[in-house]
Amino acid sequence: MEVLLELTKDIFKKRKSVRFQAKGWSMRPFIQDGDFITVSPVESSSVKTGEVVFYLADENKVIVHRVMGKQKKEGGMTLLIKGDAAFGPPERVDIQKALGKVVAIERKGRIRRIDTKLYHIIGLFFVGIAPFNRWIYPAGSVVKSKGRKLLGGLTEKIQSLKIYSTLVKRLRKEKIRFQIAVPEDAQALSRLYRYNQEPELKDITDGSFKKGGKSGVTEFWLVAKRKDKVIAGVNLTKFPESNFPYAGWWIFVMKVNWRYRRMGIAEKLTKMATELAAQHGASEIKLLVFEDAKPAQGLYQKSGFRQISIPELEKHLIQEARTTLRRQKILAKNIKSG
Repeated sequence: MEVLLELTKDIFKKRKSVRFQAKGWSMRPFIQDGDFITVSPVESSSVKTGEVVFYLADENKVIVHRVMGKQKKEGGMTLLIKGDAAFGPPERVDIQKALGKVVAIERKGRIRRIDTKLYHIIGLFFVGIAPFNRWIYPAGSVVKSKGRKLLGGLTEKIQSLKIYSTLVKRLRKEKIRFQIAVPEDAQALSRLYRYNQEPELKDITDGSFKKGGKSGVTEFWLVAKRKDKVIAGVNLTKFPESNFPYAGWWIFVMKVNWRYRRMGIAEKLTKMATELAAQHGASEIKLLVFEDAKPAQGLYQKSGFRQISIPELEKHLIQEARTTLRRQKILAKNIKSG
């Protein structure tokens, strides 16, 4: 962090901008985790309320948050700074610690200049609603969640039609690649799985691409890509016998971008996972599937999986269903090692 800070200061002295990838969710929805932001040097006296600044916080940390206001103090000025999605009072920062301001945001290849009058007005809007974030964000999440479920249900009905599968395969003729994921795919996979909104899932940006470790766990992430964009993924993990009832080879968290469903992608990823496990000596592979997920059950039955019972795991699944109101069942498939 100190090296980055010194390097940034040197670049700013030359009146040049720096570009780096944002981490975290304190500025959502304005800046999302994984966005690329461009920061330009700025004279501290010219910093305005509503702008997003790059500033030096405690312990030499550099943070990107919004200026909520300015207060005069003896011999200088204090900035009131806070993330758009953060609750609580703003942080008080000496204006001299404002090293630069964000002038552009790049998301999915699209660049937005935010050093304009329009975005300054938008910035002032975020300042205005900041005192109500504690209620706005939870309410917005509920509305977004219900809207997503409604849209998801409608999409699922449309995608269940045979004519949809036929048409989408013709319209999307471009080649889809299937491969073992590499560390560079971590950010794309995290966005696909929405880890920030589904904390019960493991965030793979922590570097979980190792094929072995001291714990005896072997793990692979398999992905489907279209034009270098990750559109689907699945986790394949081998646990040691000491990890019973999760022992042996398991398939977890199959996920396909909704735009690419009904194209046989999940089936191909399942086959790839099965073949990879067989190559590493597996004789059986298991997975969990929700009882109400009929399309997924159909896929796995077609791929040769059958329902089994592991009493020790069944107890956990029953207890889990009391909380989630969704029951999972265990499926398994015998495979030939090679």
